[in-house]
Amino acid sequence: MKQFARHLDQLERRDFLAGVAKLSLGVSILPEFVGRTRAAANSPGKGAPATAKNIIFVYMAGGMPHVDTFDPKTDSEVKGQSSPIKTKTPGVQVSNFLPALAKQTDKLAIIRSMSTKTGDHAGGNYLMHTAFKRRSGTSHPQLGSWAQHFLGRPSKSMPASVIVSGGNPGPGFFPPDHSPFPIGDPNKGIRDLLPKIDPKTFNNRITLARKFGRAFEERFPTGNVKAYSQFYDETVKFFDSSTVNAFDINKEPRAIRERYGESKFARGLLLARRLVEHNVRYVEVQLGGWDQMHNGLEAGQRKSAELDAPFAALLSDLDAKGLLEETMVVLTTEFGRTPKISNRGGRNHFPKAFSAVLAGGGVNGGQFIGQTDAKASTIKGEKFGPEDLHKTIAHALGLPIDERIHGSGGRPFFVGNRGKVIRQAFS
Repeated sequence: MKQFARHLDQLERRDFLAGVAKLSLGVSILPEFVGRTRAAANSPGKGAPATAKNIIFVYMAGGMPHVDTFDPKTDSEVKGQSSPIKTKTPGVQVSNFLPALAKQTDKLAIIRSMSTKTGDHAGGNYLMHTAFKRRSGTSHPQLGSWAQHFLGRPSKSMPASVIVSGGNPGPGFFPPDHSPFPIGDPNKGIRDLLPKIDPKTFNNRITLARKFGRAFEERFPTGNVKAYSQFYDETVKFFDSSTVNAFDINKEPRAIRERYGESKFARGLLLARRLVEHNVRYVEVQLGGWDQMHNGLEAGQRKSAELDAPFAALLSDLDAKGLLEETMVVLTTEFGRTPKISNRGGRNHFPKAFSAVLAGGGVNGGQFIGQTDAKASTIKGEKFGPEDLHKTIAHALGLPIDERIHGSGGRPFFVGNRGKVIRQAFS
């Protein structure tokens, strides 16, 4: 074994150990998703006092139209099939496509002056998730990875961050164990990752895998190899019944499941609530299908309905359980949609103005921040970009937003990419 290990370079050793893990344990999870519970890698400076313990990041993939959701207008040239309706909060209106959320506006800070210069989906998606523009040779972390860097993992048996129905972006320039844990189908939880072998065989393979790990660690005592050796112990903890149950939304009462709804997005929000209850600090849930350039008005109404009731259920559920005060809920998208309806019956890409929503975690609800003109095309007053939204979330978590981190190639980076905190959200 040791003779074989001598002929492998560091990358080959890591790949070999990962392969051993997958073959011997009978699981599809990779080591970087389990990671080690530890304090932050560096000794970070102190941030502002945290107003939020957890973040639920709700992402509308494809470009959510602000006119059809949180910034409705009456102008006949732009309103389409939507119209403003009164809400629980005097002076705050939303689209008639969002009747359930209209009853929850006392919890919402609606930002109507979001703006970016990035108008393509891939670029906008990357920017909204990292606060940085794409740059060749550099991969930037998402907020869950930033929080793990500064605050460590909050639980020995649970991941620090989870992404539901959104793939896995990796850890950026942070170590592999800062990667978010990906869940493809919230209805299945982690059942597909569980060992497909009986417990006795699984334990025998764990013993064998540890022998492989020790041989590598004795010969190559590097941080990465040690991390892979510790993976076997972490895997056993991860598949503990209490951890598996945390990912199982079927443990919820039927009445709660029905309140959220049966869509994949709805079940993703329910899973997010369960996970923050079990010390997962950052959970992202995605709702795609907002790309409505062709005959998109009817599609926009359908997507708004798909968003409305489940998102309202999440807010009321968090509130009822006493979790909203410590959980910041963020709803955003990569850019908006043109107020003017195209000759193809849809709304085109429109990064110039769009909306985002904050709730909980110290946010002062019952308000809108910023505004657009009567045609929803021009922002009146201060604009906010993705970097400002990130800086605001980091501020709520109490991260040291002014601390410089050296990432790829020794370049300096800041969480939120030197954006500004949207102070109005907290006042």
